[in-house]
Amino acid sequence: MDPKGKVAVITGGASGIGLAAAKLLAANGARLLIADLLSDAGAAAVSDIEASGGEARFVQIDVTRRGDLERMLDYAVAQFGRIDVVDNNAGVSEMGLDFFAPGSDAWEKTLAIDLEAVIRGTQLAVQQLRRQGGGGVVINTASMGGLIPMAISSVYAASKAGVIHFTRSLAYLTDEGIRVNVICPTFTDTALVRQHGDVIVEQMKREVGGLLTPEQVAEGVLELIRDDSRAGAVMRVTVRKGIDYIFEQDRPA
Repeated sequence: MDPKGKVAVITGGASGIGLAAAKLLAANGARLLIADLLSDAGAAAVSDIEASGGEARFVQIDVTRRGDLERMLDYAVAQFGRIDVVDNNAGVSEMGLDFFAPGSDAWEKTLAIDLEAVIRGTQLAVQQLRRQGGGGVVINTASMGGLIPMAISSVYAASKAGVIHFTRSLAYLTDEGIRVNVICPTFTDTALVRQHGDVIVEQMKREVGGLLTPEQVAEGVLELIRDDSRAGAVMRVTVRKGIDYIFEQDRPA
């Protein structure tokens, strides 16, 4: 799909990977709806895109609330007439918290945002695309942590593994012209990663060869949108190997 003239909705689009993807898509002619919990950052993101000649709107949502996700899509249709791309990108991590501490429940938030909201966001996006007559792209943000164990963030890894298998299971939607793909970056230089402190960040760099930039991941998002042959695809983005794909040999025919 050529993003020029298309309407893209990005959750978690006010910062990090989501913001980089929004700016790149806008630079390629897409019209953007940025959805995020942070209203000030969302307004700033819209201003940045518009200052560069792009077109964008912002809506404040909590992705764990079904009603907010429905309102997000309704707003996109009201503003732009339709949707073409939905990027379920919002995410958090319980890294650094003691999963086994008595009363610890941070994992529930991680699961709600990183897996449940992606599933619900995909469901609602596909329903809207079908109402429009089919066609469109859904991109789900997972992580290399969904492909390998992560002792420092086990629930995050579990949620991302769920996103990967969920996405692969929807390859059949290509029969309706709807493509659902997933992107799996290694550690990326975002506020989510930096919040863990310099010691943890340096450990991350050693493990994966350095931090990706959000812009590198955004390039992967753009490729998954543009490449009409990709349905149920699992893209990896790493410092060492760049962009490549996994499970290519056992994708459903």
